[in-house]
Amino acid sequence: MQKFSCETVADLAVPGLATGRLTVLAVHGVADASTSTGLAAALAAPGSAQLVVDLTGLYRLEAAGAEVLHRFAEESAARGRPLRLTGCTAQAAAVLARTGAAREPAGRAGPELYATVSEALAAVIAAAAAAPEPAPGPSFARTDAVGLRHRLLAHSLVARAQGLHMERYGLPGPGAAGTLLRTVARRHGMRTARLAGALAQAEPPRPGEPWFTGRGHPAEPAVGFLPLPVGQALPLSVFLDALRDTVCAITHTDMANVQLLDPSDNTLWLESHCGFPADFVHFFAVVDGTTTPCGHAARKSERVVVDDVASAPDFDEPSRAATLAAHSRSVQCTPIPGPAGRAQGMFSTHHAQPGHDFTGAQFVALDTVAREAGAWLDWYRTTTVLDALEDLHRSAQGP
Repeated sequence: MQKFSCETVADLAVPGLATGRLTVLAVHGVADASTSTGLAAALAAPGSAQLVVDLTGLYRLEAAGAEVLHRFAEESAARGRPLRLTGCTAQAAAVLARTGAAREPAGRAGPELYATVSEALAAVIAAAAAAPEPAPGPSFARTDAVGLRHRLLAHSLVARAQGLHMERYGLPGPGAAGTLLRTVARRHGMRTARLAGALAQAEPPRPGEPWFTGRGHPAEPAVGFLPLPVGQALPLSVFLDALRDTVCAITHTDMANVQLLDPSDNTLWLESHCGFPADFVHFFAVVDGTTTPCGHAARKSERVVVDDVASAPDFDEPSRAATLAAHSRSVQCTPIPGPAGRAQGMFSTHHAQPGHDFTGAQFVALDTVAREAGAWLDWYRTTTVLDALEDLHRSAQGP
């Protein structure tokens, strides 16, 4: 079994950082005395670039590996390049803390710990923005950063799933675990990152036993806008595209999008869209916080209507500029209800003129579609997703 591996997730120019480059690494497996040399070489390989290291796929860290991380962090900090670590398990964080406390003299620089890659990336961008020369332009500070963050979030989910499979089933390395994830995801019409996220959130199975025993298979709920009769297998992407087209027809627009909520960090992920330029899609690939109408609607679990994008307080200025650049002047965002009434997603329609006049009948129709979509997504999560996880469990155990 391959005990340790490291891969480069991203390598890009970032104005304002020391040496102007950022490299994001992801490590997998075990960092102990037998792999510490490999870890040190992996950290040194990017040269003078500033590092963010995702430890999500590292399922055990021992003192020798922690010493390598502390030593590299101290050397990098002396050159103005803090080492940022993300995705530490409680075990890894405890080992890092013990190792740091034992190092002499006290007060030596150590790695900075962040819960997620998005938080580490935010710290990198903040550091770059604070640099006096050269200042990063706004296109990097948001557009490139969001694109990178989107890739890192997906990668983090897959890395965690690979680490879980190596630990649970003794798979020979992250490559074999990744191939298994992709194969099963395709078989069930899912994105690999979505299956990986479901795996990370599910209670682990007991060795040698079936997973999710005793669960039923409820009938697929009736949904009026689906292109196929109930009972035919429907990929999630096809369902979301049908939802998008339906709300376009109801509100007489050709600009709409559908987002799904990631409950692990309450971010909205853009899953289906039409009518928008590439810059808009790139900018809003992942939405968090309450700097957009959809973010407000998700937080409150109620519809938000914006009469004029140019003056509405629902936007921060970068989001407002990106929306206006897409020729959108009015917006409505309707939450898709989930368990306990909390939003599990969102659909939004955009309109070219300010003060778009929505009718009461349109709002009733949108509410009906939202309820049907919520019921279908609940069913999908408790049937198709669990079927895929059980298939993953069986396949990982072998014949």
